[in-house]
Amino acid sequence: MLIDFHAHAFLDKLAANAVSSLAARAHFTPFCDGTVDGTARLMREQGVDRFAVLNIAVSPKTERHVNDFAISLLDRGDTVLPFGSVHPSSPDAFSELERLKNAGVCGIKFHNEYQNFFVDDEIAFPVYERCAELGFIMLFHGGADRGFSPPVKTAPRRMRRVALRFPQAKIIVAHLGGQDMQQEAIDELADTNVYIDTSFVSRSVEPSVAERSIRAFGFDRVIFGSDCPWDTPANTVAFLQAMDFSQEEYEKIYSKNALKILGE
Repeated sequence: MLIDFHAHAFLDKLAANAVSSLAARAHFTPFCDGTVDGTARLMREQGVDRFAVLNIAVSPKTERHVNDFAISLLDRGDTVLPFGSVHPSSPDAFSELERLKNAGVCGIKFHNEYQNFFVDDEIAFPVYERCAELGFIMLFHGGADRGFSPPVKTAPRRMRRVALRFPQAKIIVAHLGGQDMQQEAIDELADTNVYIDTSFVSRSVEPSVAERSIRAFGFDRVIFGSDCPWDTPANTVAFLQAMDFSQEEYEKIYSKNALKILGE
């Protein structure tokens, strides 16, 4: 089984503009059109059984619309795992979390660069605490984002403070714990409770660096993700398959750890 725990898709009417503007900002070439159908087709063609669609509430005013879209994806059955999103400055963040939980959404996505707050800003701590209480998976963009200038809002040293404050929370930090900051991620996060994912690694990390990160965190805490449409499951699998892991270790990365954090 292959579960891609890190993909992005958009409403059909927004997908073309969203993908083109994001691609221009970060200088990435997309691999699909960013629609849900286009993403699902690519996933099927590349052997993915289930995939997460990560949505981002970039501001309080977009929060409800983003979550309406996330909830609508539940109609596609368990093939799609939609993540909602809340903004810590939103007066409706708690009610949105309740709405998402009642609908059956499994997780909350935070991207601190787009949401414009530092991950360890205590304004967000009540939101993290409520996410943990409700059993949500919290998936954070980790490290730098090539579309944004420093300072990095989810640097591993900042993420560490969150992990230590909420040891009971189910936290995934994307991009091996810190895009372009792999050694800091190892130093700051490998001894915490967080999982990491493999999103965008085939386009941004040397294989030896990625393998060192995976071994530092341990095979029970690494979750497969591609970052589609910015990379693909096939590219990511090929990148990982070049490493010297056992079949059992690959199975943990490809699906077993995702099922574990989902509680399945």
